[in-house]
Amino acid sequence: MTVRKESELPLNFRAEAVTTILRYVAAGDSCSVVGIGSVGKSNLLRSLQEKEVRRAKLGQAWNTYLFVYIDVNKSLKRSLWGLLELMLHQLMIEVTNQGADEVTLQTIDDLHGRATEPKTRYLALRYLDRAVSMVCNQLGWRLVFLIDEFDELCRAMPRRGFAALRALRDDHKYWLIYVVATRLELRRLREEISDIEAFEELVSPHTIWLGPYSEDDARFMLHRLEARHDVRLEEETTNHLLSATGGHPGLLRAGFRVMIEHPGNLQGMLASSSQVQDECRRIWLSLAPKEQKAVVSLAGDMEVQPQLTGIMEQLRHKGLLGGPWVSADRIFSPLFAEYIRQRHPVVGARVHIDRQRRIVWVDGRKIAGLAPLEYKLIEYLEGKRGQVCSRDELAQYLYPEDMSLEGAGVTDTRIDSVVKRLRRRIEPNPRKPRYIVTVRGHGLRLADGDEVNK
Repeated sequence: MTVRKESELPLNFRAEAVTTILRYVAAGDSCSVVGIGSVGKSNLLRSLQEKEVRRAKLGQAWNTYLFVYIDVNKSLKRSLWGLLELMLHQLMIEVTNQGADEVTLQTIDDLHGRATEPKTRYLALRYLDRAVSMVCNQLGWRLVFLIDEFDELCRAMPRRGFAALRALRDDHKYWLIYVVATRLELRRLREEISDIEAFEELVSPHTIWLGPYSEDDARFMLHRLEARHDVRLEEETTNHLLSATGGHPGLLRAGFRVMIEHPGNLQGMLASSSQVQDECRRIWLSLAPKEQKAVVSLAGDMEVQPQLTGIMEQLRHKGLLGGPWVSADRIFSPLFAEYIRQRHPVVGARVHIDRQRRIVWVDGRKIAGLAPLEYKLIEYLEGKRGQVCSRDELAQYLYPEDMSLEGAGVTDTRIDSVVKRLRRRIEPNPRKPRYIVTVRGHGLRLADGDEVNK
């Protein structure tokens, strides 16, 4: 591989995905990047901002494009306004980096300021529209928004938000382009596809499936890790690490850290490593329930149920079957297959608790800093997944000392307060909870996944 700088990636890194995305961009088409957890979607999108990549793939017109990276995790609020404000903010940064004139910079900065003012923030879409018009019509750039980590916002954003994004693009057709990265296909993120149809039909016809690294890319990333940590792996260790992880970026990094910490017992430590298990959990939570059921069958060397056979092609698209180190009908990583066999994760579950380390995961996202009562509540509900837990049961578990006092009791208000705080932490939309569900007159239940792993 030809490498430009030590800190940069080779020009042919993720070559197939990069070439396909930029081919769509050159045609003025928006597209979708779908990949399992920690597979490198963010690095892929960021690489599109590099001048050398654009120069190599877009030809003479490479410098007429402005790529703006949008990490939805940076939004001030998980809402349409939060996305619009972030788009204006990141657009301002990129225009500044490109050396735009002071008038342009001041104008976009002023539009962003108005979008954040309480009295005028409801006009954020109008301000973004003006900024896009200035960038495209006056400066002559084709504007590409690289929207990363879109899953949770897609679940929470109101219907009109998707219509607004589509309308904005239609007003600037071929000059405004979206590249959207998610773990699941957009239509699987909403119960009502009609809610997002206007936007989904814009990006989903051009879907790029991002799987684990190719062997060349995996070896390059492993060598880069070696250089960063000033170590050199033996060829046998390198080959074992690559085959065990299947070239999955997150697993490769976790496995390398295990090697650093336990240089003499790599094979024995990989499967039991908490870091490796975290990555396996992210992959598992990135799959739709039917995909999870098919993977469980494959991991257990069972015959895949007839109704799931169509899912096999989907798994291949996502790089979960086959690859440089296994046969075409096997799970891509022995480590991931072993995780499923040993941990028996619940099919369809988006909430997972690592009780040993007292960590809560929701949709592959680690929820840090839960208060003790918040953790106790989700732990109890998860232990009785799908069952209705009465308020008396919850009070006894959350406040055993108070319940043991004669004549004492725990008011509903105290329990409701803990529930409210927990919902703010884990629910995509706390006002419409999808995980911690109130069963009126009976109590609460964790509505998440199948009760039995089949």
